[in-house]
Amino acid sequence: MEDDKKTITLGALPKQLLSNLEDERNIHYEPHASPLRSRANRRSTYHDTRDENDADLASNLPPSFAQSEFETIVRKQRNNQPHTLKIRNAPSRFPHLDNLWEFAGWGTMSYIELTAEDMRSAEVRTLERHSQLDQYRASSIAGNDMYGSVFYAFPAVVAVAGILSPVVLLVACTILLLYRPIFLELGSAVRFNGAIYAYLLQCSGKTMALIGTAAMCLDGVATASVSAATVSAYISGEVHGALSGMKGPVVAMAFLVFVAAMGLMNIRESSGVTLSFTVIHLATMAILMVASIVTWARNGSGVLVANWQAYHSSSPDIGRSLFYGVCIAFLGVTGFETTPTYIESIRPDAYPATLIITIITATVLNAPLMLFVYAVLPHDMITSGGNVLSLLAEAVGGRWLRIIVVIDCVCVVGGGGVLAGLVSMCSLLERLALDRIIPPLFLKTLPTGSSHYSVAFFLFLAIVLYASSGFALHTISGVFSVSFLVVLLLYAVSNMLLKFNRDRLPRRHKTSLGLTVFAFLITLFVFVGNIIQAPGAIGLFAAYFAAVLLCLFGLSTQLKLARLIMWLYAQQSTLQRWRFFKGLDASIVKWIKRLKSQPIVVWVKGDDIYNLVEAILYIRKNEITARIIFLHAYMNITDIPPELEANVKLLDEAFPAITLDLIFLKGEFNPTLVEAASAKIDVPKSQMLMDTMGHEHGRSLADYGGVRVARF
Repeated sequence: MEDDKKTITLGALPKQLLSNLEDERNIHYEPHASPLRSRANRRSTYHDTRDENDADLASNLPPSFAQSEFETIVRKQRNNQPHTLKIRNAPSRFPHLDNLWEFAGWGTMSYIELTAEDMRSAEVRTLERHSQLDQYRASSIAGNDMYGSVFYAFPAVVAVAGILSPVVLLVACTILLLYRPIFLELGSAVRFNGAIYAYLLQCSGKTMALIGTAAMCLDGVATASVSAATVSAYISGEVHGALSGMKGPVVAMAFLVFVAAMGLMNIRESSGVTLSFTVIHLATMAILMVASIVTWARNGSGVLVANWQAYHSSSPDIGRSLFYGVCIAFLGVTGFETTPTYIESIRPDAYPATLIITIITATVLNAPLMLFVYAVLPHDMITSGGNVLSLLAEAVGGRWLRIIVVIDCVCVVGGGGVLAGLVSMCSLLERLALDRIIPPLFLKTLPTGSSHYSVAFFLFLAIVLYASSGFALHTISGVFSVSFLVVLLLYAVSNMLLKFNRDRLPRRHKTSLGLTVFAFLITLFVFVGNIIQAPGAIGLFAAYFAAVLLCLFGLSTQLKLARLIMWLYAQQSTLQRWRFFKGLDASIVKWIKRLKSQPIVVWVKGDDIYNLVEAILYIRKNEITARIIFLHAYMNITDIPPELEANVKLLDEAFPAITLDLIFLKGEFNPTLVEAASAKIDVPKSQMLMDTMGHEHGRSLADYGGVRVARF
């Protein structure tokens, strides 16, 4: 009787299902035979006892429920042969290497349980991430660059707009209000340091993110270089050329070194210094404005009327003056774009106030001060030199006020402006290092919490940019203005991509698409206006931008470059015979394996194979790794998706160059669990991905401390 039964070799089947199978097909179950046979071999062990005619008839019928369950269990319990390599049968592209070097190994499946101590430690670490800067300290970092722009923006605006300068400065500050809701929406959805890089990475991919990174790098470095060069020029103008020749650049570089040393303090200590600079600057400008009002009231409006008549007599095109004046006046609001680069250090409730404080303060300073300049100083004196405010100070208060204004310029522009660029750059480098775009040494910090490598790299770039411009302030100012406008345009692009690709991402603030497009178009017009006035600026910016972007792409495509070098080496038999190059391919293989050693974690909720494939393809395109860990959190074991393990095993065989591990983690998916899992499996949260969460999730992306989203 037993010989007439079918024999099935499986590890373990549910008793109820076995009973159904035996009753329906007269199947005998033989426990725990080898699972290494192929599916065809397993099916060949069937020996049906029915008549041949019945078998032919049954083969034309659809499978029963029991048969379908049987086939599913066979696939679930299928194990990979440990001695078999999942490599291609085609010959290797590299003559001296077989395909074995690309085999990443078989994946594993495991269960992890977190202890109560693990969860408590994770909760403590999560609470430690709370931000510390209020709106006043936060606004002083970016604000000093904005507030100090009155020292270097006024001469450029006067040269283009003349007596209309107060109007164009007011318009420029008003346009900046368009970006406040854009910054709020981006900051509430993706609250990470790095600004445009972080936004484009979350909403698009690494290619767009690297483009934004190049623009932010240039903007941060140019901010510092222009600020230092402005202080040098201001001091040189005050001492009547005593700092001419190479002494001016030496003073500028000395300021860069001094502020870089100050940047070795942590950001809270640095914000205390910048806040002091802000208070000094606002107090100085308040004294200057009050003295100007008194002088204007005493002397009347004769000077203002004369300046208007002088402007009108030159038969200007008012519309043209207003347009080009607004374009140049955007130099008066530079610095605003650096605020999101250190958003993680700002209290969430203080971020909206930080933005409005910087805009209102810049508006109150720029337009009224320029009006006082034209109400007190004659046109010839205004256009005679670059130190407009120091001339105004001496006219309304005497020599003592002029000295105070010069000292204020040194503090707010030389100190605050350079520090704003430094903080922006260091925050960006930290984010790039966390995402493994640049080497991890940029994450090393001093006891103060500051990254000395980031500070040194910033100082090096600032000096190189300043020196390569011929130590010319007008040259580097052109690069600065273009980079600032490109960064603003990319903020608008990031917001549009957020709405299109990550609209489900939870956020407290939302702005309309129409406002974002309007801000983009206005900024584009301003950008074109600046290029028309200084066409050489775009060429310089393009050269610097291409150099930075090339370096970033080189770092992000190390794997492709390594394979290209291997291929070129394989084509050159002469090189292979040289002793110096012998074994180069083996060395490159070790380098590649080292690059790909860091795993990427993907949090998965379901077992849809399409989503799993999309996650793998996304990682292959954007990351350098040979190991992907699929992590699934569950509360009850019955809630685990039934096909998840089987689908991961199937894909593990389909991608030979990637090891796919599957880990089941008991617990509710939340920031504390993610923090605990990160510590348990030793993978930083910056190397974790999850699908876009919805508004019903109840938490923001920032709560997860660096986990990235991607649409799978």
